[in-house]
Amino acid sequence: MKRRDFLKQTTQACAGLGLSSLLFSCESKPKRPPNIVIFVSDDTGWNDVGYHNPEFKTPNIDRLAQQGVELDNFYVSPVCSPTRAALLTGGPPSRYGILGPIALKSKQALPKDTVTSAELLRRNGYQTAITGKWHLGLRPEVGPLKYGFDYSYGYFHGQLDQFTHIYKNGDRTWHRNDQFVDEEGHATDLITNEAIRFITELRDKTRPFFLYVPFSVPHFPVQEEKYWEDMYSQIENECRRLYAASMTHMDHGIGQILAALKTENLQQDTLVIFFSDNGGQEKWGAGPAYYDDKFDPCDQLGDN
Repeated sequence: MKRRDFLKQTTQACAGLGLSSLLFSCESKPKRPPNIVIFVSDDTGWNDVGYHNPEFKTPNIDRLAQQGVELDNFYVSPVCSPTRAALLTGGPPSRYGILGPIALKSKQALPKDTVTSAELLRRNGYQTAITGKWHLGLRPEVGPLKYGFDYSYGYFHGQLDQFTHIYKNGDRTWHRNDQFVDEEGHATDLITNEAIRFITELRDKTRPFFLYVPFSVPHFPVQEEKYWEDMYSQIENECRRLYAASMTHMDHGIGQILAALKTENLQQDTLVIFFSDNGGQEKWGAGPAYYDDKFDPCDQLGDN
């Protein structure tokens, strides 16, 4: 979506929803509200995108910033779950009891009666889908389908092995429609491919859609194939090199999803938003109890 259309389309989306709690004043109702795609990266620092740091290769994210509107006077919570709760409720996460990351064997989740933005959008005619990280409940019974999503895919927990898709304590977390599944591939590719599949195959073409794409990277553990890592051979620190590679890998996935929108002639009818759930985690000290001591501690990751 072009810069000049951003506020117009946002206003139209608000009008189509009839949501009085949104920040924009809505004056007219369009024939059909715009589609909404929200990309969320996991632990990306301010200096970890190409348009702030030329060392990083993120051409698709950069293009969104250049052709759209960069909003740089906002804040998020310093950890994962509260930001995601705020995003999907429009309220302070403390109101819903989400004060920190939901982790390990916790049974915490959004209250069952929570009306999320996905639910409000669905009530107003949208088809709703998530492909990626949920982190607002770690069990199928408190997965996305219980909170307004028509389709869900990805993982329940706050982090995972990018290839085995197992949580740090060994629990299963990868799912489709809130049911555990086993699949092969890097999480970034799986999340990307499922988002594309929703756009090209699964969506109801008679309805607008809300597609929420919260990626698993560059959150630790940072694991990347040699193809992506080789792009940053000049970075000596291995953790920082893998972190940069994961950003470029994710950016490539975002580019593929944007290309799918264009192929479906949806690029002018879709509001696209990208942001990080919080700043970059500067270092990570893995204990032997996590991932069976598979990963070494990292002394350099994100750059805030």
